[in-house]
Amino acid sequence: MSLLSAFKDFVVQHDLLPGAAPTLLAVSGGLDSIVLAHLFRAAELPGGIAHCNFQLRGEESGGDELFVRDLADRYALPFFVHRFDTAADAEQQGVSIQMAARALRYAWLEDLRAENDFGAIATAHHGNDALETVLLNFARGTGLAGLTGIPLRNGSVIRPLLFATRPEIEHYARENNQPWREDRSNATDDYARNFVRHNLVPPFQALNPNFLATAARNLRHLRGTRANADFLLRRHLALPDRPDQGFSIDKQALALLPDARQALQEALAPYGFTEEQARQLVDNGDHVGMALHSPAGWRILNDRRQLFVTPADSAAAAVPLRIQADDLLLRLADGRTLLLTAAEARPPYPDGRLAVLVDAGKLQFPLLLRPWQAGDWFQPFGMQGQRQKLQDFFTNAKLSRLDKEQMLVLENGDGAIIWIPGHRLDERFSIQERTSQALKISFYKI
Repeated sequence: MSLLSAFKDFVVQHDLLPGAAPTLLAVSGGLDSIVLAHLFRAAELPGGIAHCNFQLRGEESGGDELFVRDLADRYALPFFVHRFDTAADAEQQGVSIQMAARALRYAWLEDLRAENDFGAIATAHHGNDALETVLLNFARGTGLAGLTGIPLRNGSVIRPLLFATRPEIEHYARENNQPWREDRSNATDDYARNFVRHNLVPPFQALNPNFLATAARNLRHLRGTRANADFLLRRHLALPDRPDQGFSIDKQALALLPDARQALQEALAPYGFTEEQARQLVDNGDHVGMALHSPAGWRILNDRRQLFVTPADSAAAAVPLRIQADDLLLRLADGRTLLLTAAEARPPYPDGRLAVLVDAGKLQFPLLLRPWQAGDWFQPFGMQGQRQKLQDFFTNAKLSRLDKEQMLVLENGDGAIIWIPGHRLDERFSIQERTSQALKISFYKI
């Protein structure tokens, strides 16, 4: 099968281009990206060409830019270019040149994609790149995910050449008379990837002349194994479909797994938690109240039966709100909403959880919706005027630590607690026979 036919089949098989929107092609001018652009053109797939000039190789960088611009002109495709001061950015960020270039590249490409309605960003990573990535990951330490190479998709980025080897790509370029630019740094061992390419892969090929094909087959098997393991783990621990959602993990379900630490690490990785943090949580499962934070802005809280993963600032989402007599609706930053409406002082009465009917004559404005505090007390409706501390009320209700953190109270102008939204009305503000005016207060999330 020709490379073009294999390319078309690969794109269809993996549904890489599901819509009619054009694809933004990241073209450096090197062999791989030149072939990527030619394959898109030969397959009559719409696209545009983007070139990053990192200004690291003097005149050669400028030559690459002119070469790719000429290619875009010949293919009659939109052309985008950006010149980066990569060295200065790397120094400012305190990272390597390679890390800075990668971050700059993908950030710019994503901005381009969104601004110009491209459906995806295509890069020219191929099978050899995936193999080199695996060997690098293995040398540095990794789990199953690191042994699967480069992902076929990562957000809006796709890699439609992962099925092909570099020799196949070079053969296609020569067969179709496609010139390309050579980066002289690729011939050195200055970078770790080049060292792997020049010193580790050749001995494997000497051991097995079909090593690249064997490695590609192994990677497919490992990706399948990881997909199956991920599917089963997500079902067992009831993990969310989207990594931007908070969730909880049942500690008993986690303990049933053969390697709870590894499973927890996999579950928490999308949220930026480390292997060491997963170890701490598993080894200290009885330390209720322990909280760990990730650099990505997430927090995991160890409760009695659950591990709660939430945005780190979720506990602060309930900013105290003052409520005036003419307020009808107030909305918190986390989407929770308080609605106040006049009502008749007669049954049926709300259940006291999502809404309450209160004696308006006992209200002193402004009211205050605030987080509960240690020492707060109220007279729970139905307890014949007995006082109870909120801490005891929450304990009796078997609330988790996370639930307690997010709990609010509605406070009267004189400091008395009117209602614990979601739970119980205070007896003092309930409707009585002598009540002449009532106010319905609802609290819900939209």
